[in-house]
Amino acid sequence: MIGALTGDYIGSIYEFNNTSDANFPLIETGKEITDDSICTIAVADAILRGVSYEEALHDVCLRHLHPMGAYGSGFLYWLHSRDPKPYNSCGNGSAMRVSPVGWAFEKEETVLVEAEKSAVCTHNHPEGVKGAKATAHAVWFLRHYKNDMEGFKRLMSEYYPDWESFEKDFTLFNALCQNTVPLCIQEVVRGNSYEETLRNTVLRGGDTDTNGAVAGAMAGARWGVPSDLWQAVYRTIDEDLKSIVAEFLRKYNVVG
Repeated sequence: MIGALTGDYIGSIYEFNNTSDANFPLIETGKEITDDSICTIAVADAILRGVSYEEALHDVCLRHLHPMGAYGSGFLYWLHSRDPKPYNSCGNGSAMRVSPVGWAFEKEETVLVEAEKSAVCTHNHPEGVKGAKATAHAVWFLRHYKNDMEGFKRLMSEYYPDWESFEKDFTLFNALCQNTVPLCIQEVVRGNSYEETLRNTVLRGGDTDTNGAVAGAMAGARWGVPSDLWQAVYRTIDEDLKSIVAEFLRKYNVVG
């Protein structure tokens, strides 16, 4: 989970101002967590409190209505609705917020059930659900089998058979699960460390904070997150959200 929060932070200032500088600073003034991390923390809160993902997303996000990057229009409408219904989204929001599921549940089948639950309250389009399940499954697998990258590749091929050959022009903003998740799988497979994976993911352009969150969730499970990076991110988090993060990390022994 901290891999997702850190990846979101790293990509945050490049979302609408993509960079081609491979040596861009990972820690710099102006970077902070965005709506991606707030929603991720809301999913963690749901698990901790044993409430529905819908309830926790409403509780947490309504307390933090103006994050860096802003919520998507569909999600914002859902937040303010008196009778919120899923809106058939296949946006990458379901994938970027799901990583706590991959840490909190030990049984593989439970991870998949909970990932779907975390998605369908908003992102009930089949691609939205698939993106959440693939990301949570990736986190779970890499936690347990981080040295079995051939197994990881086979597992991800069950979700996205063409992930290895996937190509997309991410200089254009694109925020769909079916584009974000394959890109992130590629970079986690190609990378040799958390830092390298996140740098290469951000350099792909497009929705860099969310791409960073998804790739960061997977990479964190594989390598862990460098402590200096995590401490820089943690300092930017609101105290209200820090308490949720701290409790989740303690309870589930999260290191990535």
